[in-house]
Amino acid sequence: MELIGRKGIDSVTMKEIAALSGGPIASVYQYFPNKSAIIAMLYERYVEEVRSFAVEQIEKIATAEDALDATESLFDLYYHKIRREPSTQDLLNAIQADKALGDPDITETRLQAEAFYKATEQFVSEALRENYSRALLVMFHMAGATLRLALSVPDGEARQIMTQFKSIIRTQTTYYFIGSFPATA
Repeated sequence: MELIGRKGIDSVTMKEIAALSGGPIASVYQYFPNKSAIIAMLYERYVEEVRSFAVEQIEKIATAEDALDATESLFDLYYHKIRREPSTQDLLNAIQADKALGDPDITETRLQAEAFYKATEQFVSEALRENYSRALLVMFHMAGATLRLALSVPDGEARQIMTQFKSIIRTQTTYYFIGSFPATA
C-alpha cells in the first residue's frame, strides 16, 4: 500500500514490492503469482476494515432516525478512511478496472446493503420492502462512486458533493420509512 500510495498501482512492479519487503523477488512470487494477487489480498484487508465499521454502525440502529443517521455516518467514515489513506483510492480503482476483482467488490457491496436492509426492514412497509432492498444496493454502490468523485475535486467542491449525496440518501431512505418524501426534499 505504501508503494501504491507513492507511485500509483500501475507503476508499482513486483521487483519494487520484493525490495520493499526486504526479500528476494522469488519469495514474493512464492506467495503472489502476480500483481493482481497482491491487489486481491490488499482488497481483502480493506474489506475487513470497512465491514468492521459498517457492522459497528448497523448495530447501533434501534429506530428509523438511527438508520437515517447511520447512512450519513457510514458515508463519512468511508470518506475519511480513503482521505487518510490515498492509496486506498488507487486500490479501489484497480479493483474496478479488473473484471476478476470487480465481481467480489459487487458481492461485498451487496452484502453490506443486505446487512443494512436486515437492520432496517422493520421500518419499511411490507409493500415497499422489495424496492427498498434494490434501492439500498444502488445507494451503497453509488456511495463508492460519489466518494471517488469527491476525492478527485477540490475540498470545497468535495464537501458540496458529499452534502448533496447525503441529502439524496436521507430523502430516499425517508421515503421508504414513512411512505412519502420529506417536506424539505
